[in-house]
Amino acid sequence: MSRPSIIGAQNFRDDDGSVDPGVEARLREHATGATGDRQVLAALSGTRVLIPVVAVATETEEGVGGLTKDKNSEVAVPIMTGRDGRRGMLAFTSVDAVRRWRPDARPVPFTVRDACQAALEEEADALVLDVAGPVPYTVQGPFLSMIAETGAVPEPKDDPQVLGLIYQVTKGEFGIERVRIHPSERGEIGIRLELDERDDEVLRRVAGRLTAELRHVLPGGIELSAVVRAQRDDAPPNGPGTAARD
Repeated sequence: MSRPSIIGAQNFRDDDGSVDPGVEARLREHATGATGDRQVLAALSGTRVLIPVVAVATETEEGVGGLTKDKNSEVAVPIMTGRDGRRGMLAFTSVDAVRRWRPDARPVPFTVRDACQAALEEEADALVLDVAGPVPYTVQGPFLSMIAETGAVPEPKDDPQVLGLIYQVTKGEFGIERVRIHPSERGEIGIRLELDERDDEVLRRVAGRLTAELRHVLPGGIELSAVVRAQRDDAPPNGPGTAARD
C-alpha cells in the first residue's frame, strides 16, 4: 500500500514523512516513566507534526438497492471528544502513524507551535499525538498554551508560571527571608529556603503547599532544602515586611 501524500509539503521540502528520531526516543522513554513531559516537549519543539484531513459527508441520498451514499462532502480536521467532554485535536508524528489510524486520511504538515495554535482555535483542550500508536501522547494544560505562544516550554527556573506559584506560596511566610532557585538532579527544580530561624512547622506547611501547587506543572517533582541564615552581631533583627526574596 502506498503512503498518503503530504499536502503542503512544499513548506517541508526535506520531509519524508518519518518520525523525528529524537521525538520517537523521548516518547518511548516517557511511556516507561524514564523521562518527563518537559523532555518530550523539548524534543517536539521545532519539529513538525501531521494533522489529518478527512472527507465528511454533508449530504446523503439513497442509492441503488436502498443503500445510502454521499451526495456532498467536505474535508475536515477530526476532533475527538472524551467521556469527560474534553476535546482533543488529532496530530501524528509520522505518515505511518496516520495510516495506523485511518489509511484514507490526508496528512498536512504543521510545526508543533502552529498545531497547538490550531488546537486552541478549535477550542480543543489538547493536542493528541499518535492516538492509534505506536506511543500516544497528549499535549495539554499549560504546556499547550505555552507552546502555542512561544513554540517551546521554558526551563522551570525560567518559567513565569512556576516562579509565580513559588512566590504565591512563600510570600506570606515571614520566617522565610530569601528563596533561591537552583538546578537539581533529584527533581525538575531545586528550591532553597533561607530562614531567619528553624521552624519545622513552617517547613512542613510550605513543603506541602509547594508540592501541591507545582505538581501539575512539574510532574517530575521538586527538591526542597532549607538553611538558617547567619545573623550578624551588629545587625538588628529583621522585622515583619523586611524579608527579601530573589
